Amino acid sequence: MAKALYKKATNFKELDSFKVSYEYFRSAKDLYEKIDDSLQVAKSLLEISTIDKKTGSFGLSQTSALEGLKYVKKSKNIKIKSKLYFNIAVAAKERGDLLNAENRINQALDLAKDSVTTKKVGYDLIRTFLNTKANIFKEKENYEGAIEIYNNILSESSKKLSQTQRARFNGNLAHTLFLKNGLNKKSDSLLQESLIYYEKINNISGLVSIYMKLAEMYVQRDKQKVLNYTKKIIELADKLDNDQVKYEAYEQLITIDAKSENIAKYLKIKKEVNQKRNRVQSEFANAKFNYDDEKEQKIEAQNAAIKADNLASKKENQVLILLLILIVLIVLTFFIYQRIQRRHKIEKVKTVHVTEARISSKVHDELANDLYELMTQLETTDPEKEVVLDKLDTIYNQARDISKQIQTVETDDTFPDELSNLFRSYQSDEVNVLLKRYDTDIWKGISSHIKVTVYRVLQEFLTNMKKHSNAALVVVSIEKQNKQLFIQYIDNGKGFTAKTSKNGLRNAENRIRAIKGKLTFDTELDKGCKFSINVPV
Repeated sequence: MAKALYKKATNFKELDSFKVSYEYFRSAKDLYEKIDDSLQVAKSLLEISTIDKKTGSFGLSQTSALEGLKYVKKSKNIKIKSKLYFNIAVAAKERGDLLNAENRINQALDLAKDSVTTKKVGYDLIRTFLNTKANIFKEKENYEGAIEIYNNILSESSKKLSQTQRARFNGNLAHTLFLKNGLNKKSDSLLQESLIYYEKINNISGLVSIYMKLAEMYVQRDKQKVLNYTKKIIELADKLDNDQVKYEAYEQLITIDAKSENIAKYLKIKKEVNQKRNRVQSEFANAKFNYDDEKEQKIEAQNAAIKADNLASKKENQVLILLLILIVLIVLTFFIYQRIQRRHKIEKVKTVHVTEARISSKVHDELANDLYELMTQLETTDPEKEVVLDKLDTIYNQARDISKQIQTVETDDTFPDELSNLFRSYQSDEVNVLLKRYDTDIWKGISSHIKVTVYRVLQEFLTNMKKHSNAALVVVSIEKQNKQLFIQYIDNGKGFTAKTSKNGLRNAENRIRAIKGKLTFDTELDKGCKFSINVPV
């Protein structure tokens, strides 16, 4: 049915029965929507947009084309897409929106960037797009741009252009050269060449176009020529039965021959043209309104019937549906809870394993090695008492650092003091540790596991700083805003590479991730470290 309606619409369009064609295209579009044929919906909207354009309803034309683009957003049919962009460009140009017109015609041309896509769109269609772009340039008085386009078409497409196409583009080039330079031999020569060809094939529309351009070109130089050209335009317009052309001819005529007879004819034709345009637009507006109103009434009737049919079954099934929903919610809640618990257990186990491995490594690599070295010295040499005491003091401090990392962290009201003590413990003559923007009240209401995690991570940063960074200054800020805990750590040490961060700070990253937080860092060798922690509380 959709296909049949589309064919009928196309037939009536070819017969210039636009009103009937419009209605069939709308009906076809609705049926194609029902069967989810997006491409055919877009094609129908393209035809509707084209009819609106031909009847002077440029606003409606633009709206229909924009709607059509939605249906071919992901389509590979670039030809339909380019035509929709073209219709939008023409409508925008006719409404004086030249910036939008240029953007849209560029979008149409951008779809044919190589030989494959150019073949899909079609050379003739691309030339039409280029012609429209040149017309937009003319409206913007960018004559150089328009001339360049016409010259490119005429030179690069010399073997592909038909004689009719060449006559058309020569005429447009001649008109643009005239607008740029005034009356000139090149423009006259090109127009005369096109005129001879159109007379030879008796192309009335082509002849009208050329005579209009010649009349405009000679209006300031040779009034007799303009009179002759204008009379020929009127004769041809009678053959075409085209009041619009006749109106434009008389408009030109009264500028050089303002006889009362000519003015009267001009005013009469102007009135008829305006009445016809308004009548057509009114017919289309009413047809669209009636169509939309009828469609809305059908939808309302269908909805009412559906509501009546569903009301009884809804009442019968309501209790069952509620029960099913309740069961599903209970089951989902149970599984989600189990999954969260399992994930937390896994994260905790991972963190414990990492911590155990790190402590084991520290005991073996640092404490045990230093003890062994001292024992070797005592067995083989007789070191001085001060040397032995210094070694033992170093070993003691290492053991104390390891102890700090595994001791229990108090998370009650004394937690703020414990955190402050942590920072003080890393303060020395060589390192200045500053705590900024720190209000102890921020810890109220924050869960214990978040406090412990924050403590351990900051302890990790400070330990790494002490051992590896050679920093002289450490600044830590802790704030709470909008249920978010923001912590920033900065030192002026030697920093490290991204590779080092992955290996050395993986434990801290795992800890922060386990409490749904985010750890980011910015560091380079010899440029210090900057860590930022964001934790929802």
